[in-house]
Amino acid sequence: MTRTWTKRDRVMTRKEMRKERKPLLDWKMIRIPRVLVRVFVIFILILVLAVSFPIFLKKEGGRFPFLVKIGSFFGLQASPEKKQDEPDSNVMDVYFARLVYVKGDVNVKSQKELKFQKAEKDQILREGDTIRTYSGGYAEVLFDEGNKLTIKPDSLVVIHDMKENRLTKIRKSSINLLQSDVEAVVRRPKIEGSEFVIVTPTALAKISEAKVAVQVSKEQESKLKVFSGAVDVKVGGESMEVVRNQSVDISKEKKIREIKDLPAPPKLGSPENLAEFFFKNLSEMKMVLKWDDSLSGVTYRIQVALDPYFTDLVIVRTGLSEKGVVVQGLKSGIYYWRVSSITSEGNEGDFSDYSVFKITIDQTPPDIVLDDLLLLKVSGKVNAQISGQTEPDAAVTINDVPVLPDKTGRFKYVLSQISSDTEITIVAVDRVGNRKIVKKTVQNP
Repeated sequence: MTRTWTKRDRVMTRKEMRKERKPLLDWKMIRIPRVLVRVFVIFILILVLAVSFPIFLKKEGGRFPFLVKIGSFFGLQASPEKKQDEPDSNVMDVYFARLVYVKGDVNVKSQKELKFQKAEKDQILREGDTIRTYSGGYAEVLFDEGNKLTIKPDSLVVIHDMKENRLTKIRKSSINLLQSDVEAVVRRPKIEGSEFVIVTPTALAKISEAKVAVQVSKEQESKLKVFSGAVDVKVGGESMEVVRNQSVDISKEKKIREIKDLPAPPKLGSPENLAEFFFKNLSEMKMVLKWDDSLSGVTYRIQVALDPYFTDLVIVRTGLSEKGVVVQGLKSGIYYWRVSSITSEGNEGDFSDYSVFKITIDQTPPDIVLDDLLLLKVSGKVNAQISGQTEPDAAVTINDVPVLPDKTGRFKYVLSQISSDTEITIVAVDRVGNRKIVKKTVQNP
């Protein structure tokens, strides 16, 4: 029997075959139980909480006490809340100081070393370093922010902190004094909140901008003098402010004694700063140092030194009642001088700003160097031009006629109507009276 093919029986194309092909696994037919979905969601939430809760508790737990209790139940501890002024070690940078002046016997011991080593100028100082000065030893420490610490003989100083907050740029510097005698000049900080702290066995002094002197005796008693600015002083549980031209003594029992007033420093008068003096010999060297002061009932201490640190003293006089003193016998050199006032109770104030003068003992006559003699014929007459060089500020005469040299000592003079037997005499006298004479005879005019 023959079958008849219809439209439905036509051969399918490849495209149609792909459409008719059924997948082996139909995802639409899969059914996930709701219980499994709920368990999976709860597991993810627990995992997120387990990771984030300890982190949050560590950073912010101090602000939420109930969270701390929950965390402690699971054995988690919250970090203690930091005080506002407590530095975070993660944001603190350490800076350095430098020894800018060293004289005499000065030693430094690093925190990592057992023995003291001889200190050297421009040596870098770090946290924990100890500076010791012996008799005649002086040192000056310069901190990065411009604060200066002068360490006098027989002192023991420990640099405790030198830190800067990386975020706020606030700097905290502190030094510990044992038996010491120091002076500190603390500048106004560039960043508000920065401070310089001096710690003694009996007191703590916070300085923002001031000039102070601190002494710690063998008996562990402290004396603080404030020459400018103000200082917050803490002794035990008691705090006080010591202001300009005041001093306070603190006993070894950590008790504050009465605050005493200090006299203001005098103002130096004459000679003026950078003055120069010339003398022919040492026996003639004599000058007067004067100062001004409006205080009454005080005496004065004067110091004359060969250096601006006043470590090499050549004159020290105390108990002066007059506002001036005669100085004699100083050799050639540059000298620095200053004066302080002392009350009748023995309270000494700050020294004045120093002034500088120079002494020259000159026993050498001024030199005379003549140029070649220049002869000029004018209207049948012969004139001679004399020129040369001598010491600046020397007085010159040629044949008893005064000639004014220029600032460098150059001079020139024309002598009229000379003959072959004319003798020319040049005399130069320096400022202290040393004399030099040169004679020259005219040849074949």
